Parts: sequence; C-alpha cells; structure tokens
Amino acid sequence: MLRDEAVRRIDDALGFRTTGHSLTAAIVSRLQEAQNELENGKTLPPFLLAENYTLALLVGARAVAKPPGFLRESDETLIRRYEAGSDSPLFLARKYFIDAYQAYSDGTTAGDPGPPLVYVMQKDTINFVTAADQEYSLYLDYYKAADPLTSNIENVWLADAVGKWWLIGEAGMKIAADLRDQNAATIFSAMASKARTSLFSKIVDDELAGGPLMMGANL
Repeated sequence: MLRDEAVRRIDDALGFRTTGHSLTAAIVSRLQEAQNELENGKTLPPFLLAENYTLALLVGARAVAKPPGFLRESDETLIRRYEAGSDSPLFLARKYFIDAYQAYSDGTTAGDPGPPLVYVMQKDTINFVTAADQEYSLYLDYYKAADPLTSNIENVWLADAVGKWWLIGEAGMKIAADLRDQNAATIFSAMASKARTSLFSKIVDDELAGGPLMMGANL
C-alpha cells in the first residue's frame, strides 16, 4: 500500500471530509507521528528487524557508528564474528561501560590491541573498548526504523499485511481527535487494536514454535 492509499483510507473513515477542503497534509503528518511513536514502543513488530548487518571494525578502532535507522538491538542474539574458515559464530558479550573494562580476565587490558570480546551500546556508537588488532567484520541484528512517509512510497509498515492497519489506525485516531470526531475515533481505535493483537499473537506463536517457554529463561 502506498502512502497516498493510506491517506485515502483514513479519509474514508472520516466521511470523505478531505474532498474540497483537503486534510491530506494533516493526515500525512499524523502518519509520520504515529510511525515514530510505534517505533519507540516497548514491543516492535518483526518486520522492522534487520538481520546480519555488517559492522566494519577497522584496525586500531575501538568503536563503530550505529547502523542507519537504529532503534534497538534484537533481544534474541548478540553481535558476533567468525574466525577464518569457521561457520560457528563467536558471540561478544554486551556489558555496561564500567563492566566492560573489567571483562578481560585473561591478562589483557582495555589498552592492549586485540579481538573484540565485549561491546557497549552508547548514544551514537557501539564501543568495543579495546583497539582492534586487525580489521573485523561483525554482524548485528537490530530493529530499524522504516522509511519516513515524506513522499508517496510504500515503507515496511504499509507493505505488511497487518502492520499497515495498525499504523493507519493509530494515525486515524490522531486526526479524529483533532477533528473531535468520536465516531471516526472509534473506527480507528478498533482497527489499531485488532492489528496490534494480531501482530502480538504472531510474535507469541513464533516464540512457541521455537520451543517451550521457560520461566526465567531470559533473566
């Protein structure tokens, strides 16, 4: 679904009010607001997940910039690298900054060049604390912000069969509130609630498909 189709769907639930006195600009703005809020929510939909993004850590470097659109790291894995000739990943440990300097129990220090062993998520960078003794390719799974709806495009929200209705519902509630239109607000609220429930149910189903849930397994 293109952005302009989403705008028309919101217009439909508003009673086709945009004809003759367009609310298009306002609806587009609310779509962008809703996307920003959803992407900063506690639970993110799986279609925002970018897998195996390559981070290039250069010789002598201690940090790399966070990838484009970075929202947060995947909860299900860690940054990893591969030794030459091996298909088995070596996972780095994510730590708080103060703990990262105490993570070298094998006699090395944060000042000695070596392979990345730990990392710290900072505001704009990923810090590996110690300087790299060679160039490393590291791999990250992270949730990536969708392209903003500043033009008539189809981003990943609008491309998803359920995600588009969550976004349209949230944006519609915003414009309905602006118009003090309670009937439209009810329509959009039901739309967003149904889509949100469907997405979260899929997340739970996918987790159950991966094996039984164990209390305390993520602690």
